[in-house]
Amino acid sequence: MPTCRTDPVFSLIVVDTASPITIGAQITEQIKLLIARGNLKPHQPLPPIIHLAKYLGVNHTIVAQAYNKMIALGYLVGNRGKRTVIANSPLVRQMVARKTFYDLLSQAFHSASQYGLTAAEFSAAAYAQAVLVDRHQINLAFVNFFPDSIDISATLQSATGLALVSIPWAHLQAKKPQALEQLLSADLIVTTIKHLWEVAQIAQPNQEVIGIEVQPDMQLWGHISSLPRNAKLLFVCQEHSSSQAMKEIIDDNVHHVKSKVVTLECVQNNVPGLKQFDWVVCSRLVERQLSKYIPKTLKLMTFSIGIDPVNMLVLQARFAAVEMEKLM
Repeated sequence: MPTCRTDPVFSLIVVDTASPITIGAQITEQIKLLIARGNLKPHQPLPPIIHLAKYLGVNHTIVAQAYNKMIALGYLVGNRGKRTVIANSPLVRQMVARKTFYDLLSQAFHSASQYGLTAAEFSAAAYAQAVLVDRHQINLAFVNFFPDSIDISATLQSATGLALVSIPWAHLQAKKPQALEQLLSADLIVTTIKHLWEVAQIAQPNQEVIGIEVQPDMQLWGHISSLPRNAKLLFVCQEHSSSQAMKEIIDDNVHHVKSKVVTLECVQNNVPGLKQFDWVVCSRLVERQLSKYIPKTLKLMTFSIGIDPVNMLVLQARFAAVEMEKLM
């Protein structure tokens, strides 16, 4: 059996009795950190419970509870009569993928220490901040009337910096419990102006529903606007409904071009006759496959959308107001 002097893991784990974080949680979180940083790898054994407890100067029950909790969650594997080891599980691989987060956390603590904060004070401040953000975070729902290939929710989330839940309209129409719960628990509901009334009929009377106008993103809009009158566009997606949704968004904003919608399968079978078109606009999901069938003389562009700038200003103002209301 290894001793405190021979097991290198001992020197990587410390406990702070002055911290507001329990000792068991400290041990658990430090093991996660060591996994994320690569100090502990799958199948690598951890110190025996008795030895680690003696080294840290804590009751062995605390260490046992920390190990058992991580075994139950899937971070560790414990075998009777053998050492507890780091699991080779999706959860462990997820921890490794979080290395950048822990690097940022390290930088934050370094900055805090320059202001004289101790580790205990930093952990308390971090916990208080997390609780405050979680308590006052806006619960934002976006009711999506478009196919999955037209991801307006991703555009909205990127533009606002807020996490949101995207609820397919079809799920609300089908009265799926999860979709209804997500909608009715939202602080703010966002959808497209065209469908504002339909969503408002399902929302509670005291819920605010905001409509946004979607449009082609500026680069795509610029390219299409510069095309000559009656230029021909071909919209291509995996599903016909997605191609049609793209066409409708373009038609709502640009009126001097002619367009047609097809599926990727049609292009692969050369049904539309590609040479008759000036541009092909496709979803990101089919871009790679489609490029194999597009002649070099034909321009191909992926479809992406933006939100009307005025609508965006209104949204940001409402988000700020709701945040203020939750803080009061």
